[in-house]
Amino acid sequence: MSLISYYLKNIIISVVALLLCGVTWIIPFNLMKITVAPAVFETGGDYYNIVWETSFKGSGCVKYTHNGEEKTLWDSNNGIITSDDTVHSVRVPKEELRGNTYTVESQFIPFKFAYQCLKGRTAESEPIAFGGEEKEDDINILCIADVHEMEKKMHKALSFVEEKPDLICMIGDITSEMRTKDQFTKFLLKDASDLSAGAVPVVFTRGNHETRGEYAGVLADYLGDEKGKFYYTFEFGALSAVVVDSGEDKEDGHKEYSGLVNFESLRKEEYEWLCSLDKKDFGGKYKLVFSHEPVLTEHFGKDWTVPLKELGMELIVGGHWHDVKYIEDDLPVLRVGGNITNSDFEKEFNSEWAATMLNLNEGKISVKTVDNNGKILLER
Repeated sequence: MSLISYYLKNIIISVVALLLCGVTWIIPFNLMKITVAPAVFETGGDYYNIVWETSFKGSGCVKYTHNGEEKTLWDSNNGIITSDDTVHSVRVPKEELRGNTYTVESQFIPFKFAYQCLKGRTAESEPIAFGGEEKEDDINILCIADVHEMEKKMHKALSFVEEKPDLICMIGDITSEMRTKDQFTKFLLKDASDLSAGAVPVVFTRGNHETRGEYAGVLADYLGDEKGKFYYTFEFGALSAVVVDSGEDKEDGHKEYSGLVNFESLRKEEYEWLCSLDKKDFGGKYKLVFSHEPVLTEHFGKDWTVPLKELGMELIVGGHWHDVKYIEDDLPVLRVGGNITNSDFEKEFNSEWAATMLNLNEGKISVKTVDNNGKILLER
């Protein structure tokens, strides 16, 4: 390419960019908005993932002040700020976010050329006061599972819950499938945002329905740990927890999967990881396991409760079975409800959806499950 052609090309690109820039600032439908407010996800380790959605693709950052220093952390990958997505995920150090106030910002980036970039409007959230207080006792954990797009029933049940959660655990099957980004943002992400208001941590445990559909493979980019996994451990004050990724509920060869899953390898890797954990690293007064499928005594040929019991775990909290049940065992199991239609509870109480609140206090784990009619289905 001649020097004249090179400069002519860049002049044309610059003129087009200027014209488009004017369009993006004038035309109303190009307004940049935060369409799903941020939620703060626990992913193990020393960082939270703050995730939100905007109306148009663009950049994303989290701003806050720590020890008198103004900080801006970007949604970026290997030094490149992400600008081609409407979902933004930023990793923030836990110790800098706890008890702090933050905002999220996103700027509309309609075009990114090799040497020029077209930028539009910036959307900014209101300041959000994040608690995340790691209490040593009297910890309230709101547990929801198997929403399956029954958000109205879920919110009705939660209207009867008086206690404010310190931690929210979304224990899988929040959606019925993951075919599109909309199913992630309009259900899973929005539920996390609505329930937490971005002010308390959210633990997401992947359910079997979140493994189904083309968008399932993208989920780890936003909600996975630093290695992109959905299994990890975390500490929350007096709570030491293991999050298990129970994956799909059928063998890989099942016709539902069309030969496009490889959970056998994942389970092997995860089980080896579980067996490698050291009891000395779990010093909390309360020790819980969160797993969408909570019945792990015969989990695809292995008893996963063996290493969990060796770690001193006290209770497995899960869903999947669409019922409310406390199962006494060497390692007890609590099934927290969610969509409980077609169950004995629906017939007896006219219940359709239920939520569970755990209270960890004075060395005891208390449980209360309430349905969408305000009836208590389980209390112990």
